[in-house]
Amino acid sequence: MNHDFLPELEHLGFTARIKRLNEKIVSSTIDHYSSLNLDIEPNWHVIFLLLKQRERLTVTEIAQALGFSHPAMIKITRKMKEQGYLETFKDEKDGRKMLIQLSKNGRNVLPLFEKEWQRIQDVLKEVVDSDFLEKLSHLEQALQQKSFKERYTKRFPLKKSIDVFTIRNAKSSEFKEIGKLMVKVYSELEGFPKADEQPQYYNTLANIGDFTKKPDTELLVALSNEGEILGGVLYFSDMQHYGSGGTAPLEKNASGFRLLAVNDSARGLGVGKALSKACINKAKEKNHQHVVIHTTDFMKIAWRMYENLGFKRSEDLDFKQCKLQVYGFRLKLK
Repeated sequence: MNHDFLPELEHLGFTARIKRLNEKIVSSTIDHYSSLNLDIEPNWHVIFLLLKQRERLTVTEIAQALGFSHPAMIKITRKMKEQGYLETFKDEKDGRKMLIQLSKNGRNVLPLFEKEWQRIQDVLKEVVDSDFLEKLSHLEQALQQKSFKERYTKRFPLKKSIDVFTIRNAKSSEFKEIGKLMVKVYSELEGFPKADEQPQYYNTLANIGDFTKKPDTELLVALSNEGEILGGVLYFSDMQHYGSGGTAPLEKNASGFRLLAVNDSARGLGVGKALSKACINKAKEKNHQHVVIHTTDFMKIAWRMYENLGFKRSEDLDFKQCKLQVYGFRLKLK
């Protein structure tokens, strides 16, 4: 057996060991299900069991109950629906909500799956004792109360963002460069439609300064102390000029921002968060009730940032841009 290097790293090897352990278990579980001819994938059991208990939930509610990301839950529930285990329908009380429940086929196969999951649990008990699970819960709770970043910053204070960059309204002489940044950032998103697939969208990005010709629309830019453009975003204090699909342009007493982009050289400086907060502050100055934004499955980093800022999924704002699913969020200010 080859020498295992990760234990030597102690705490620095912790996350790699967790990832390695997960990969081994998932791979073994896939092989196990395949050997039994069970059409199921690892981690589907948590959704089966959650829906057995709660009956009907939205994707957002499933993600919150399990502590998983919304994009991950969309991907899993979509595959389960394709396999015939789930069905979706509109909420009778609120037609904007799409509910998920076990299908007839899902309910029929559940007893068989539960019998197998009980066996799997019995096997795992041989290597995972209750003390380990208790410590795992303690770790999850500790990181929930205070994230790694918060703990790191408290121990090793980072240089304040204000010392690194400033945010202001972009000048017309900067529009072209900001447009190039927008095109570069969005074209490099893994899985996101490219320019040849959505030429009109990329033309909008390249000419982002044109939005400022509309009333109540501002292009904000983040600049380094040396004058380098680190990022930009469009802010709308009147949603009729927002320019997206769906119902967002009909929102009243609301602000919105979209087309947020951050230069690769500025990753980790908090530029995206600072630009978002600048828009939120403008909305507060307007005395608006909420702020509207949109994102996609391919913008997971931004998605998490928005949720950390307090934005909540608002399915009534969802729409499709060609074949691209776009998800709406709201931040309540009052």
